[in-house]
Amino acid sequence: MQLQKLSLGVAGVMAAFFFSSSALANSTGMTGRSGKTTGQTCMSGCHGTMAASAAPTVTLEGPATLEAGATGSYKLTISGGPGVKGGLNVAASSGTVGVVGSDVKVQGGELTHSAAKAFTSGAVSFDFTFKAPAAAGTATLYASGNSTNGDGTWDGDNAVAITKPITVTAASVPDAGTGTPDAGNGNGDGDGDDDDSGCSAVGGAPLLALLGLLAAAGLRRRSA
Repeated sequence: MQLQKLSLGVAGVMAAFFFSSSALANSTGMTGRSGKTTGQTCMSGCHGTMAASAAPTVTLEGPATLEAGATGSYKLTISGGPGVKGGLNVAASSGTVGVVGSDVKVQGGELTHSAAKAFTSGAVSFDFTFKAPAAAGTATLYASGNSTNGDGTWDGDNAVAITKPITVTAASVPDAGTGTPDAGNGNGDGDGDDDDSGCSAVGGAPLLALLGLLAAAGLRRRSA
């Protein structure tokens, strides 16, 4: 009887182990596995492997330089490995990661997959954004991508963690302009003359014509 109870207990532990393994392998994303914490990647506690499988190739595309406070677009791509479904965990040393589309989500300040995503033509990609911190310096993106065989357990899965440094430059100051106000007559033409303080050439023409008519009239009177 005791042996039977012991056997049932062992069976229960094994069932719980395989159930938890399956649940982890089918997880709708986990955080804390980006590699930001040394030794913590998708291979640790999520997609470890008890059978040999090829390691995938994980790449991270996007700007290597951003102004402080600016936002850039990034793409994590997983290729190779078991190559049935893939997932990710991305974290940043500073700054903020953001969502693009519905296949990723923010959880605890990090990015992870909403659900395991099927490979297409040997690869799977996830798009996201990164907003640089407010101060100049260097920020680091930590990314772990897994390639699974889709059997619902972690057996045969594999993952790779990478980093991408981002140079954060000081934010540019808006141009205040170099023009100076008109120091002359205030008419905005910038030439500094005083053409509005007296008669202009156009305004003086009728006056000259009037003076000419008056002079002609005076000569007529004298001749009469």
